Amino acid sequence: MVRRVAMTIEAAMSDNFDHVIVGAGSAGCVLANRLSAHGATVAIIEAGGKDRHPYIHIPAGYARILDHAKLTWGFRTEPDAATGNRALDYPRGRVWGGSSSINGLGHVRGDPSDYDLWAQKGCTGWGWDDLLPYFVRHESFAGGGEGRGTSGPQPIEHLAETPELLDQFAAAARAIGLPVNADMNGPRREGFATFQQTRRGQRRVSAARAYLVPALSRPNLTVIDNSLALRIVVEGGRATGVAIRRGGEERIIRARFGVVLSAGAIGSPHLLMRSGIGPATHVAEHGIAPVFDAPGVGQNLQDHYIVRLSYRLTDHRWSANRRIVWPRLGLEVLRWLTTGKGVLTWSPGMMSLFARTEAGLDAPDIQINGGPLSWQDGRIGVPETEPGFTLGVWQCRPHSRGSVTLKSARAEDAPAIAPRFLTEHADEACVVRGMRLARRWMAAAPLQGIVAREVRPGPEAESDEALLAVAKATGGTVYHPSCTVRMGGDANAPLDARLRFRGIEGLRVVDASVFPDIPVCNINATVLSVAEKASDLIAEDMRA
Repeated sequence: MVRRVAMTIEAAMSDNFDHVIVGAGSAGCVLANRLSAHGATVAIIEAGGKDRHPYIHIPAGYARILDHAKLTWGFRTEPDAATGNRALDYPRGRVWGGSSSINGLGHVRGDPSDYDLWAQKGCTGWGWDDLLPYFVRHESFAGGGEGRGTSGPQPIEHLAETPELLDQFAAAARAIGLPVNADMNGPRREGFATFQQTRRGQRRVSAARAYLVPALSRPNLTVIDNSLALRIVVEGGRATGVAIRRGGEERIIRARFGVVLSAGAIGSPHLLMRSGIGPATHVAEHGIAPVFDAPGVGQNLQDHYIVRLSYRLTDHRWSANRRIVWPRLGLEVLRWLTTGKGVLTWSPGMMSLFARTEAGLDAPDIQINGGPLSWQDGRIGVPETEPGFTLGVWQCRPHSRGSVTLKSARAEDAPAIAPRFLTEHADEACVVRGMRLARRWMAAAPLQGIVAREVRPGPEAESDEALLAVAKATGGTVYHPSCTVRMGGDANAPLDARLRFRGIEGLRVVDASVFPDIPVCNINATVLSVAEKASDLIAEDMRA
């Protein structure tokens, strides 16, 4: 455990706290900061350790740590016939900052209609007008602009380097009738824009760096890391603590006011079910005594399914493939160290195109992002020797629903993660429309003489059936799992609109699992906003 206060680990682990938070990811770090600022005593439990690995702090380092044995949980999905019976890698962060320490740094707000739909589903207080102040509160965006925050804890910056190819992409977007936006998080979501990153200068700023580290000097905040949460302790219908294992020793961390699960859309339902809170028949099948029958726990898993297209460019001038291998990579390292620019500041998504592929939609149904890099066999990590770039196409609001369930009662064992991608016909049709939109964009006049040809899937995949076959055989997750412990106005929703667990006092969930439905885009900015609002809800309940 890493401490910045005088309290010893023994004292921390035997004392009572007002709040015990499980998970030092995006949401947990926000809560630890905000609740301790209110004067409450807070313990935050994290399975991983401090974010010391240098690749965490180099923006382009994501390519080397998505499958890191110590920094991630090493999850894989269950094979599914709809996606070629493949077990897909499913990275989730296991380190200070959670997935905000290993993600692609993209900071993207959802469409306002996303949150208004939440409110329509009984999530009172979660519409766009309700959440906008929390987006503003968490942001520190030097560019400013309508509805943007400029003084929050989380730094947000435009790309440190805008490759020349992105200007041509913008021109091509205009050529097919789509707008170009100076601020992708401004009033208009539809159209082309360059990405914004959770970065300050040359370095990533995870939620741990933005929220947790600045709060470590407070004597009322305790970080208990390298500790595996075993179960939630429930006594008399109330959550009173969390049992953990650290260094072979099992202890209970007690909570006077409440326990907050912020272990993510995989970790939170997994811990609930291991605690006997979930579908009673399912937990009993694994030898766990049911504590509370909550059939919705672990259900409603939603994620974005991405299909990557790659293209050959006419000249290395347009591509960074040669810049990220030695000896040129050495020059890029020097450039990053001395100027804070270059390919080491890049993300997997450098630009984004939001578009509607059907009439009558209230928000974009397709997001396409990417940048001037192409990878051997389409897997991030090893660039192709020829100049190229990659586009990732995904459906913004999938209809397919998956689940997170138990494989065993052991805390060390991964759960069964079944996203069930492309199991609805509407999703199949949408992804094909998205691939055709990408092709139309790349064929626009401003890219003539720059884009040489499509490499994957290639011109031989022309029919809808052929394109769908490629999508099923090669696609994967964009790492946006959500909605597995949803809030809602109906009795089947595990959480009420204040994120309190129905049927168990003193228990809340605050992370991406609480979403009723996935937003149209990357989810980290929404998680930060949800956690900011949750900190106010918890503080209000403490004062009541």
